[in-house]
Amino acid sequence: MRPPSPLFLPSFPAEEKITVFLVVRTAYDDQEAWQDTLSYLSDLPGVLAHPPLPQSEHDGREDVPPSNDQRLLLVDDPAWRNATTAEVHSALEQAGSELPHMVLLADERTMADPVHRPLLAFTTSSQDQDTPQEHPFVPHEHVLRIGVRQASMLYLVSDHGGHDLEEWKVTLPEEPDEVFGAELDLLASPPRYRPLTGRPPRLPVSEDPLLVRTHHGDDEAWKAVVKAVRAPVFDDEEFERPEEDPDLFYAYVHVVDDSGYTGLSFEQLMRLSPHDEHTFLIVADELTMLDPRHPLLVVDLWDQPGRSFRAVPGAIPSIQINLSLVNMDFDDFHCDEGFIQYWETEHEDGAEVL
Repeated sequence: MRPPSPLFLPSFPAEEKITVFLVVRTAYDDQEAWQDTLSYLSDLPGVLAHPPLPQSEHDGREDVPPSNDQRLLLVDDPAWRNATTAEVHSALEQAGSELPHMVLLADERTMADPVHRPLLAFTTSSQDQDTPQEHPFVPHEHVLRIGVRQASMLYLVSDHGGHDLEEWKVTLPEEPDEVFGAELDLLASPPRYRPLTGRPPRLPVSEDPLLVRTHHGDDEAWKAVVKAVRAPVFDDEEFERPEEDPDLFYAYVHVVDDSGYTGLSFEQLMRLSPHDEHTFLIVADELTMLDPRHPLLVVDLWDQPGRSFRAVPGAIPSIQINLSLVNMDFDDFHCDEGFIQYWETEHEDGAEVL
């Protein structure tokens, strides 16, 4: 009989809409593997650990979360050695407190795979009859293997107040044993969140996708980027075009030029973005400004949060319109790391080496 108390489910005020992820360690034979797994989680915002993390683990830094935020609960207690998803789910129900939105078990397979550290994931909400059977985030009798890095990225974009994760349109692995988000771990520069310093503001809510400037060393380069993104593009496809010229279409973006975001990584912007409004984010970072082609970074916030690719400003209108209207998917534009997406108006993929 497993005690419910080590599940460490604190009570939050009823008026606060807080998204909660719970990570439970169930394998105890490899402390080094657990520390490696923990290293991807301990810097995330809203971390509460039982027992508390040593000062050296969390470095004493405070990443103060805005309101309507999320909490990541880490449980490292031998009482849950070899616990199954059913046992954890049952204990959560018996605890009588608010259930976490997602539960992640760090089990033997997590410890045995040093590349992905795949966690066993399930949600605690009831599956609606209309939920597609192929959707990964379903109750505890159906589980998903998710890489710890991908889990971290998913957590970053889950803080908009109780969003139902079962409604997310994530890309399922083709085989049950595959690891969701495995490709993130194989990148030369894989995504990884680092705590924010100070309190940068939330990115603005906008009807149009955000184009955010994070490098403020070259105003002329920035003006050139914005001008190129907003330049009209000729196309003979069936887009909704401005009435004044039916042969032109434009990128509809909300430009954010605020020095408060200077130097922030795209992972930190994910943390601050109104991602329940948009499925992707466009970032103008240092590389955008320094490279004469001005390759912008397009970041996935929806299908597989944390994926990204580079695209020239002239490709943004096609990318923005097609992704916003769900005419095409992120995969249709995504190109490999080290390449730049040149998407011609004729819809011919033309990725070029960065």
